[in-house]
Amino acid sequence: MAIMTLLASCLKSGLDKDLPAFEDAKITDVFFEYRYVDPDHHSPDGADIVRVIELPVSNKVFKLKEESGAEKDSIIASVTVPAADRFTPASEWDKVAASNLVVKSNISTAARVEPIGDAPKMGVPGDFSSPKDYKVVAADGITERIWTIHITLIK
Repeated sequence: MAIMTLLASCLKSGLDKDLPAFEDAKITDVFFEYRYVDPDHHSPDGADIVRVIELPVSNKVFKLKEESGAEKDSIIASVTVPAADRFTPASEWDKVAASNLVVKSNISTAARVEPIGDAPKMGVPGDFSSPKDYKVVAADGITERIWTIHITLIK
């Protein structure tokens, strides 16, 4: 004999107004990496192998517009390319440039981040040879802040 259990919720509406709507629209941390297809190696099924090299980020300065008097919030940081021995092949080190990096970030709880203008989407390779702007929209859907990310690449 089989016994079936069915679980259902009685809550049909009203949940949104009972939960707090966070108003923070901040970028709280940034991370950079370099990705490339390894020309010398393939997976057992013949597919390309994408290598990911984490690039250390240092000297991070987060400036809120209220504190700096600027029109936008900003992040200024140094991004360091590790030694060539971290790359396979080592000659890939020569190809790392601010114009082909991936940025990732931590943002405020339940917020979302969107690129502005020519800024690449977070998590997608793009050009960081000049400052890039991102809009962070808070969970409340109202509060927005524009953040400029400016890096110096160190090789």
